[in-house]
Amino acid sequence: MKTKDLLTIGTAALGTATLTVLFLATPRMTGTDTNPTTATIATPKLAANGIEVTLSPANGREFKAGDQPEFELRAVNTLNEPAEVAICATLSSSSPFSAMSRIPMMPATLWHQDIEIALKPNETKVLALDARTNLPANREISVSLSQVSQAGKTTVAGNPGNPAAAFMLQGSVPGIVALRFSTAPPKTAPTAATTTSGASVAIAALR
Repeated sequence: MKTKDLLTIGTAALGTATLTVLFLATPRMTGTDTNPTTATIATPKLAANGIEVTLSPANGREFKAGDQPEFELRAVNTLNEPAEVAICATLSSSSPFSAMSRIPMMPATLWHQDIEIALKPNETKVLALDARTNLPANREISVSLSQVSQAGKTTVAGNPGNPAAAFMLQGSVPGIVALRFSTAPPKTAPTAATTTSGASVAIAALR
């Protein structure tokens, strides 16, 4: 066989192998999923009486100690008929978790508000909520949403001095933690001493 023929066969084989490798290295894509490895974090959602409720910081703010937080409550009626629901929004704070403490600290209620929502069929409403309280420093903050039953409304009406405590005692339907953040300053990593003089001092101390 001539050298020219061998060169032609070798080039064709190399091209076939290259195409095979490229084909195997290309990720499979079906439908509209262009990046199947991308993870999407679902937004916490409270579903009650056919209404889906979500909560987010107003204008995408990031809250810190001393701020008075403002939120946006988004309610969507998924039904083809009018729907109503009573929602309780509660802002709570707790001490950061400590491995040295065996007794967990009970969260403190900073703010509490009941919201009556009435929607037309397939209607969406966005309501503004103002906590009107300053966030304490060095605390873990959470905002929960719960549906309030009729029993809960009666209990709160009979305890006007402490509506949040009355709400927690009875009449609330298990809800969700819509938001969670911290007002503690970011932790800084300790710097390691790597100088020659520092190493000499450590060795001298060992001797």
